[in-house]
Amino acid sequence: MNLTTRRLLSSSQTTMRTISHFFRSYTADPPFRRPGPIPLGDPKEQKEFEELVRKNQGSFTSTTMAIEEEELQAHPDVREKPPPQFEGEKNPITGEIGGPKQDPLKHGDWSYGSRVTDF
Repeated sequence: MNLTTRRLLSSSQTTMRTISHFFRSYTADPPFRRPGPIPLGDPKEQKEFEELVRKNQGSFTSTTMAIEEEELQAHPDVREKPPPQFEGEKNPITGEIGGPKQDPLKHGDWSYGSRVTDF
């Protein structure tokens, strides 16, 4: 074989490998290879389960409310928020309307209750 024939054969083999890989990865599988749907089970058990779920829908709300109230209680060591510097929506010093009640640039840092929040 001469050099030109070898190059043509090697390039065609590479092309065929690329094309076959493309078709292998982007074509749909035959239907018998796909997974089937999950079996539903016994219809009587399904109805019983749905009825039990409907009956118990309201019973979880009272326990979740109790948990939420417990979560809302703060830790005893939590620092309190600093008092607002002014009342109302308008800052009497700067004239800003709807701005923050505390100066965020106190001591040159973005601080909240003497804790820096801008790192």
